[in-house]
Amino acid sequence: MIRAAVLILLSAAVAPAWVESVEFPWNACPKPLWEAELVWLKNIGITHVSLPPARDVPQLTEVLRIIRRLGMEADLEGPVPDALLPLTRAHGGPLTDPLPGPPVRLSALSPAAVTRSRDLLISGTGALLWTDAEETLGADGYRPGAVNFAGEETLATVPLLRSARLAAYWSGTFPSLRRMPGASALRPAAVPGKPVPPAPSVSQFTGENGISVVSIVNKSAKAWAGGVRVFYPAAKRAISIPGIAVPANDALWLPVNVPLTAGPLCKDCSAFGNAGHLVYATAELTAMEYENGILAMEFAAPSAGEVVLQLSREPSGPLIAGGMPAAFQWDDHNLRARLTIPAGKGRDKHVRIGLAIEPPDATAFFDDARVLIIGETNRLAAQFSSEAIARRSRLRSAPPFAAEQEAGKEPLGLIYRITVPGTAIHGDHADLAIEADGTQMSHARPRLLEPVELRFPDAIDVHLASNAVLPLFPATVSLNQRAGRDLIVAVRNNAPEIRNFQLEPKAEGLEFLPVKLEVTVGASVSREVTFRVFARDATPGLHTGSVVVSGAASSSEPIQFAVFPEGGAVAFSTGGFSLIESAKLRASFLPGRWLELVNKENNRNLLASTGIPFTGGGIETRGDALAFQDGQKILKLEDLEQIAPKPKR
Repeated sequence: MIRAAVLILLSAAVAPAWVESVEFPWNACPKPLWEAELVWLKNIGITHVSLPPARDVPQLTEVLRIIRRLGMEADLEGPVPDALLPLTRAHGGPLTDPLPGPPVRLSALSPAAVTRSRDLLISGTGALLWTDAEETLGADGYRPGAVNFAGEETLATVPLLRSARLAAYWSGTFPSLRRMPGASALRPAAVPGKPVPPAPSVSQFTGENGISVVSIVNKSAKAWAGGVRVFYPAAKRAISIPGIAVPANDALWLPVNVPLTAGPLCKDCSAFGNAGHLVYATAELTAMEYENGILAMEFAAPSAGEVVLQLSREPSGPLIAGGMPAAFQWDDHNLRARLTIPAGKGRDKHVRIGLAIEPPDATAFFDDARVLIIGETNRLAAQFSSEAIARRSRLRSAPPFAAEQEAGKEPLGLIYRITVPGTAIHGDHADLAIEADGTQMSHARPRLLEPVELRFPDAIDVHLASNAVLPLFPATVSLNQRAGRDLIVAVRNNAPEIRNFQLEPKAEGLEFLPVKLEVTVGASVSREVTFRVFARDATPGLHTGSVVVSGAASSSEPIQFAVFPEGGAVAFSTGGFSLIESAKLRASFLPGRWLELVNKENNRNLLASTGIPFTGGGIETRGDALAFQDGQKILKLEDLEQIAPKPKR
């Protein structure tokens, strides 16, 4: 009974302060994009997703299986059907209890997403549920999202990405911290003729062990720069932190008095003395680890800043700041190192710096571990500082892949033969680490990729809005029955060596020249090849087929061809869309909305970017026309030309 109580207390102690979740609208996302969208969420640091209520249990089961394969978890926004009980956490599945709360919903598209999320976290919110992370197309039509159907990120992904990193770093520690009164922004010096910008709100949270974080939230439409006054637990007194810059409508969580000891805030930091700690940083700390004698730190840094470290001895150097060697200041009297944090790059202003603390007794490094090919045994080389370390080393991987090792070509090298199962998901990552004598000596995070990918640049896509494009699934290429066309296939070799592939396109009723094609593709690059497609003996309409790959890899990519007659048109439906296609025009519809009327000669949409409402109900294809509302209204392409709004000159 006592042991059970202890276990309950321990589990409560390590529970995160909040659950960071993203709503994954699987029922409004094209099924072929499920894996890619979930992989993107995982890769930015999201480990939990929330799913709309289960109306289509078989399809929701497929979504949950993908989530389980990715090592993520999910909750269901509604009751769990009996058919899904085997996928709940009680049975080893990814489906958890509902989010604590009720959770607070926050749109990734909100201009105040960053400041609103930080306010919620310091107020004790148990769950933060991000919405509008992905573009969707559901019963209520098209809705924009932070990342589009092509997987391209917009600026709206930044609040979500930063929040995910913040949760990964602080959420396990934050429950043990309590608000410390007295933190405040220092009033900046007045500049004649310039108004003083509003001061941001400042809150400090400190634990019994002295770990502290300072939240600075700037809700002003103007950037703020200045200093803050906070409590410094190591000296048991207040200090001023200068040189802080917070952009307009933004926020920062600054670390204060973070110990350099092994734990969630400093991974593998076992080489420092008890007094070693990060005094403060003027950028948002999102990761810190010690490996091969180097202390590495990652920050969200909208502008250049600094980090101050309390150490027991002077570091051996150098400082690698943002990828370039840089000097650091050493205070021999106070045993402090002051390092520059360069302004971060990219949308999220991310930067990584590393400081060499001391030459390590032993080292191990991967030569190149950027990619692991799915369904193959991959060979990764590693170098060691001594044969003894190589013998005592072992490789650890997450997920746990089968691995063997063999002697390398170099005297101090090993080759790891890592087998990635065919069930791995394209675009996911694996975590690899070399350990020896109980210490992690090197790590890598290679992407898991299919050996080869095919893409069809001329495939039809549909414009849902002015900046929203959705390709048809499977890839669909229009084809003149009499003239035929060239079919361009982009072949990407994801392997880290040159490979040879054989491509063979097939489709019912169509002919291809050449019938097969040998292609050599360089390491991790793409190459385009061309086939000629003939359709003289094919009937107008959709013709399904595939491009089969053999040689260095085996795969098959589905494709279909919309064959239209010379001087005429063809109507067809695919992927939830209905289209009429001719040599000059393409019209596309969803039930209830006419999306576009495209002049194929200049790729110009003759309709407004939002389309126009149209007769609701089902749409049927009838040769070269579309029938609306059970055949009550039948329209051909020439009819659509007549009723289309005339563009303004």
